Formats: sequence, C-alpha cells, structure tokens
Amino acid sequence: MENCKYCRANIEDCVDEGLKCSMCQSHVHIRCLNRGAVPGGLNGDIFFTFTCQECSDSKTETFVRDKLSWLQVIVLVLYHLNTKSPGLARKGFFHWRFHIATFIDKNWEILFTKYVKKKKSWTGTVAGTLSHFSVYFFLSGTSVFKEQAWWTLKYPKISPFLITKIYNALMAEKVKSKADKQIISDIEIFNRLLKANVSDEEMLKPFILSETESTPSTPEISSDVIDILPSPSQIRKNTKEKDNKDLTKRKSILPTMDNKKLLKISSSSDSLSDDFTARCLNQSEPLEEQQLENILKHRKLEEKKETVKLLDPYCHFNTSLNNISRMKGVSMKIKLLGGIRKDLILSPYSGIYLKPYIRRDAECFPHWLKIMAEIQLVTNKSNPKYTLPARGPLDYTYVQPEHIPAINCLCNQFFWPGIDLTESLQYPDFSCVVMYRKLIVGFAFLVPNVSHTESYLSFIFTRPGWRNVGIAKFMLYHLIQTSLGKDIILHVSINNPALFLYQKFGFKVEKVVLDFYDKYFRDNIKESKNAFYCRLER
Repeated sequence: MENCKYCRANIEDCVDEGLKCSMCQSHVHIRCLNRGAVPGGLNGDIFFTFTCQECSDSKTETFVRDKLSWLQVIVLVLYHLNTKSPGLARKGFFHWRFHIATFIDKNWEILFTKYVKKKKSWTGTVAGTLSHFSVYFFLSGTSVFKEQAWWTLKYPKISPFLITKIYNALMAEKVKSKADKQIISDIEIFNRLLKANVSDEEMLKPFILSETESTPSTPEISSDVIDILPSPSQIRKNTKEKDNKDLTKRKSILPTMDNKKLLKISSSSDSLSDDFTARCLNQSEPLEEQQLENILKHRKLEEKKETVKLLDPYCHFNTSLNNISRMKGVSMKIKLLGGIRKDLILSPYSGIYLKPYIRRDAECFPHWLKIMAEIQLVTNKSNPKYTLPARGPLDYTYVQPEHIPAINCLCNQFFWPGIDLTESLQYPDFSCVVMYRKLIVGFAFLVPNVSHTESYLSFIFTRPGWRNVGIAKFMLYHLIQTSLGKDIILHVSINNPALFLYQKFGFKVEKVVLDFYDKYFRDNIKESKNAFYCRLER
C-alpha cells in the first residue's frame, strides 16, 4: 500500500485516492493538493498526468488531462453526480440526456483534451456506451420506470479509476483466453477480476432496488368495493321505480352501509367507486348492461406519470433529510444568530474548494452597533449589574445561494429595481459578502474576464450605519487580489464619494460617460445619471 508524499497516510482505493507523480512516482492525496482539488473538481477524477511541487520546474503542481474513453467519461460523470448531486436523481437513476449528456456538454473542456472535437452525434455515443456496458458497469431503470432513458452505476461505491483498472484487466484476460483457446464467459472473468481488485465486500454490493421500486405498485380493488357496486339488473329496476315516482325525490342507487364498513374501503379504490357513483348519479337515462360490465372489467386506475425534472447539474439542491433533522435540533438562537461555517465551498468556475471564511473581524465597531449598545445601556440603567452581551464578529465570506434574496433586495432598494445577482453563483471566487451574524451588511462582486485583459467591478455596497469603518476598503482589496494580472474597470456616479476610495487603490478616471445611468434610473430621480469610467492598470 502506497503512502501520501505530503501527509504520509495510506492511499486507499475508492476511499482516499491520490495522484501519482510522473517524475518521482510518489502518490499524493487529492485532499492534500495545494489547490485543494484537481482541475474541474470532479469527485473521483484522478485521470491526470501529475507532477508534484518538488519535481515541477515551475515549483507548482501541474496537471495534464489524460485521454479518456467514453466509458471512463460516463463512469466519472455518474460517480460525480451520485456523490455530489444526489438530489438530481430519480430513485437513484439519472436521465442519459438531461443529466449525463448535459453535464458532459457543460464540462467538455474539463473532461476531454483540447484535441478532442465535439461531433454532431456524440450524444448517441453516450446512449450506445451505456447500453453496451450495461452487463458490467451500468444498470438500467427500465424495470422501475418502464422507460429506457434512466441509468446508474451498478457498483456505485467503486471509484472510476478502479473500474478502469478492472476493465483493462478484463480486455487483457479476454485476449489471453482467446490465444489459449479457452472457453470462458466474459461474466466469469469479470466477476473474478472484481473480487480480486476489491477487497471490501461492502463495495461489491450492487445497486439494490427496494421492493417498492423494483415492483411498481398496482392498485387492487378490494372485495368491499365489489359489494358496494350494484348489479346491472338492480340499476334497471331502480331506474324504473324512479320513473314512476316524483322526479324531485332522488333515491340513492347504492345500498346503505355503516360507517365501519366505509372505513374499510382501500384508498386505491376510492377513485373507482367515486367515478362510478358520479356516473350513475349524473345520468338521467339508465346505463346499458354492457357498458356497466365494461366499466367493472376494463376500468383501471392510472397513476399520474412523473414528469422528467430538468434540473441543472451545476446547481446543487439540498435534499438531505439529515440536514432537516439537524436543523430541528438546533436552538432558535443559533438559527437567528448563526454559527460557525465549516464546509468548504466548491467553485463551479475554477473547480477549487474555497475556504468558508475570507476573514473574521472581531475588532470593528460600526456606528450601528454603537447605537444599539447605547440603547441597551439606557434601557437597563436601573440594573447596576447589567453588562453588554458579547459583540459578534464581521464575517467576510464568499457568496452562497442563501445570500442572493437579501442581496437582490438591497440592490433593488439602494441601486435600481430589477437587479438579480444569481449569476454571481457561477463565479463565487470573485465575490465578497460581509455578514454580522445573519445580517448582510455589505457585498462586492467582480465579473471576471469580460475581455482578455479586463475584469469588471459590477457592485460594491455597504449598509448605512456600517460605513467608514473599513468594510468596503477590505472588500475592494480582496477583489483586486483575485484578479491579479488583469485590469479592473468600473463605472461610478460623478457625485458618489466612493470615487475617493477607488483613487486610493490606484484607479484613474479615463473618461466621463454621459447619461450612463439613464437606462437604469427612473425619470423622476434627481441624482446625476453621468458616470466616471475608471481603470486600475496592471
């Protein structure tokens, strides 16, 4: 068993895998890499020619994508979706077009080398590969959904690298058995190689369908329902008696029943009995005997067909029941005031795991907090033992989905209506959100690579009462550090005092753009609609 060059811990297949340096042949855990993850951030992706920091000429870790087969690509995508985006799955299965092919299309440059061109019929190759290797590695959801479009990994706990290793050994064994003229089935060879390469029996367990999933539920009509429904002859008799009586007096065509017997009727038969009752009560003419027999014989309950949920693989939906149960056990104080974030943030833009905090400032004392502290002291002046509660720190973090509603609300209130910063979730590396407990007090966003040499500072904002204490200064400093080597451009209103802050960091006014904010502001706004176009040259 190999050890990690950095942490000296064991390298374990499927559990704690690592990359092998092409120069010194040492192994390095993926979690021990300086960048925190491989390029692209795909779970289980170690298909790179890796050079460690010590062996690299540039003294940085280098990664060169290996040439992947379609089998490796599909196994890697399914493994990543299973582990990172289980909420996209439908009973554990993923749609080959809406989930697998869409993910490959969006991550083509990550999965393939630059020499691989995207052909017109590449989506057909995905479907063909899934069907061809369904004997060994993939499992179809046909038995569950009565459709052939849903797939998953037959052994979801085995990593893509180990599956590739087993497949290569299988091809070598087939060639050897053919040369020796031995008659051995491919399944026998595959099962033998599977047991030889995977020692943990827990990982050898295939994807198991529960009884409710493997056998679709078909509602049965209980015997009680049959007793409720009258015979055709009884219906004709009741109809004749009804014609002889006053039309205003309607008789029930169903026999009287006690409440206990009604409760015994199964839920699956409710729609049948209700449908039949409605038909009989609403029709004034008698029903034909053949029609009633057809209703009893051929009427079946149809389950509503589940529509395919076209969910974006880039977006991670939190459907974990563990998180719900965890929140139920959290006190109301923690829900309101927040706790310490520990989870790393995976950036869809760079594939790097971002730290939960950029900075935590416990010394900053804005004017708003001073006013709140003064109110508390005045309110409790009659209590000589009263002391102010501990003040929370200002947390500088990267933007997260839960921040977007509040940020949009602040933008619509202090800038102009119609602003939606959801797109900033695609590049959280170039963002900074400042929070006091659960309150957002400031934010700043940079749009990277608006051109080959420029990035654009779109928004920077601090709440009134929280200004002039260095919050905006640090946010601007942080965004400048994230875009080293490229010019940063911005527009600022000519009567906005933030211009002085930009000039302190080296921004220079290049020109005046007349009526720049005319398309954003309403006509009755008295503020200036002209803007300075500023640039920070690198």
